[in-house]
Amino acid sequence: MRNALVLAAAAALGLPALAYAAVVHTILPAPLTTDANFGGGSNDGTGVWFNPLTGYAEKRGFFFPNPLFEDGKFFLLQDAQFAPTTARIFVQGFFSRGNGVVYASNTNLNPIRFSAGDILGPGVGFQSPGAGFSDLGPTFGNFPTGGQGYLGLTLRDPTGASSSDIFYGYADITVDPSTFAVTLNAFAFENVRNTAITIRPIPEPAALALLAPATLLLTRRRKA
Repeated sequence: MRNALVLAAAAALGLPALAYAAVVHTILPAPLTTDANFGGGSNDGTGVWFNPLTGYAEKRGFFFPNPLFEDGKFFLLQDAQFAPTTARIFVQGFFSRGNGVVYASNTNLNPIRFSAGDILGPGVGFQSPGAGFSDLGPTFGNFPTGGQGYLGLTLRDPTGASSSDIFYGYADITVDPSTFAVTLNAFAFENVRNTAITIRPIPEPAALALLAPATLLLTRRRKA
């Protein structure tokens, strides 16, 4: 229904449907926060799972989702097998297909802490899918004091022919500085391959009225 309203508005403005780049946002009905995962992510699926390409997001207990590996799927966890507890993200999409997080550098394989207004795209940070569990903090990673920030994501276009056919996206997260639980607030991606995206707070529904000639903005809500 919402997408139909967006397309109708685009038609009223004389914009050809889906002719423009679209930043596709997923607004969650409520933020999702990780519970403590005492087994570690390789043994225990307790945490928050999401996929910007499909709009999927859920908080799970011990059992892993099915399918486990798919383009664009990520896993946030509060890894309690270590002391202190560690906030982490793991790529559940296939590394070889281009799915990954954007790391600080080739010597710091932990995600960059992006801020609103930053530009994410080709040449930003170190982009090399396959580092496994990446730390957010506190001992390692770039969220040592917790707080709100953005993770840069590379998402394989499932219709692409190679691992270079990727979309750029981001996840809006908050890390609790006392427990290092991770809260997923929202996420978004740019639906044109290898096109940079400006990181912005996920818009309120009223922003749907602000359609610009150069950008068709699509917003969706995850079904409860």
